[in-house]
Amino acid sequence: METEKVDFNWSISEIRKRTRRTVFKKGLKPYLVLILILFIFSFVGIIKSNAASVVSEIDMRIGIGAVKKSDLLRILDWCKNTSVFRAVPRSVRETLLIAIIRNVLTSYSWMINLLGKNQSYMERNTGEVFGFIIILILLTKGIGSFIKKTFSVGSSRFLMENRIQKDVKIRRLFAPFGNKHFFHIIGVMSIYQIVRVLWGFTIIGGIIKFYQYYFVPFLLAENPDLKWREVRDISKEMTKGYKMKIFLTHISYFYLLILHIIPFFEVFVSLPIGYAVDAEIYMTLRNRPDIDNSKFIEPAFYNAAYVDRIMAGEEVEDSSFEYVLPDIQIKGSDFDKEDKYLLTDFIAMFFIFCFVGWAWEVGIHVVKEHIFRNRGAMYGPWLPIYGAGGVLIIALLNRFKNSKPKLFVYTMLLCGVLEYFTSFVLEFFNNMSYWDYHDMMVNINGRVCLAGLIAFALGGFLGIYILGPIIKNMMRKLGRKKSIIICSILVALFVLDMIACSVFGPNSGEGVGQEYSFNNLLMSFAFLMRFC
Repeated sequence: METEKVDFNWSISEIRKRTRRTVFKKGLKPYLVLILILFIFSFVGIIKSNAASVVSEIDMRIGIGAVKKSDLLRILDWCKNTSVFRAVPRSVRETLLIAIIRNVLTSYSWMINLLGKNQSYMERNTGEVFGFIIILILLTKGIGSFIKKTFSVGSSRFLMENRIQKDVKIRRLFAPFGNKHFFHIIGVMSIYQIVRVLWGFTIIGGIIKFYQYYFVPFLLAENPDLKWREVRDISKEMTKGYKMKIFLTHISYFYLLILHIIPFFEVFVSLPIGYAVDAEIYMTLRNRPDIDNSKFIEPAFYNAAYVDRIMAGEEVEDSSFEYVLPDIQIKGSDFDKEDKYLLTDFIAMFFIFCFVGWAWEVGIHVVKEHIFRNRGAMYGPWLPIYGAGGVLIIALLNRFKNSKPKLFVYTMLLCGVLEYFTSFVLEFFNNMSYWDYHDMMVNINGRVCLAGLIAFALGGFLGIYILGPIIKNMMRKLGRKKSIIICSILVALFVLDMIACSVFGPNSGEGVGQEYSFNNLLMSFAFLMRFC
């Protein structure tokens, strides 16, 4: 489609109208896709919203936030006796500072509980324990923040394309990270964050720089080759004379904050509008005639919004674009074509998925209970249900890569049958229930539940589109001979484990059985969020 450059026209009322039309007038499917992406990004903390509070609710349910009162008081007493604490005015330290320290300690309770297993060590080295927690916070919060801001570039890309066309492929989120741009974007966004934090200490300067550098993620989303000085200067040029107008545009949506008390209002209204308006503002200021546009590489972005073009008489079939920034590709794979795998590829997938599942289950018990428990019915470091499920999904459903709705439904059905059958067989032969979903909504005999199937379906997408092709490439690099040797050894060890189970009986004992699959998914997710 030909690109028609639109005239520059700043008007808060027009920006609001175009934003509203982009969100609500394109159709049900684009609206639901936009909501899904923004909700997932907000849930994991890439964009700011109240949706992330769900993680705290999960924490409360699984007990990660619990800490022994004696250990908590011991560390608080140590902090109160430090010279830094005593240097703070009494009114501040007895209220605000104590509250902050208490919140930090409960947030990283898993580390306190782990070190508290040796009470003698805890008593001798209370300050060291607190120091470990502070170092962990600086590392995890810093790294997590940089990663989140990096992926905000992907959400900016999706929002820009969502403005000018009807249906945007979800994979376009990853378009800026192709051609080895990922680490470059991390570097630029890291500088961006550090500079904003430093300016924030000046209060007024922080507010000015917040708007002056507002379009850094959008600029990288359009042209990921830009260096920090370039995106900084272009953003300053775009916002010159318009910082107050951008601020007033944001303030004009003040009522959205008030309406958050309505259930689901934020997810279905506030988030889509709040982030779509930023894309609209960027695309509007991008057309300023008085700025250097040589670094803008996407001619398609000069077009008017999709709904506006349709209202002006453009045909729907003429509303697709070829972008300069291509889809990100995994070598030897395609997002819309079936992959070709060898037997050794499937064997490698089986054992990788088995081990990851085992490490996941064991790791959660180490963090939560501080005890190593060998999960599953076998003795080795593998949980066959993860391996079998992953391999079956990739082997049987790989052909549906070009039909995402079919793939999602078929993955749920396949995983449901596999999980139900596995549960039945284990209980019938071992007289043990290895997982029980009776407390979950929409379950069948406690063997499968809707929430778990949705989680498995999302995992299936990850396996088919990303993990499968990556493992295939890894096996090709090893070479045919080495691949066969490694796979043969793994199969032999697995068969020996099966023989041991038949002779000595399956693995059993405390920690094996009951809460097995989806509950641990929640625990894992909540635990990972602590690092971000």
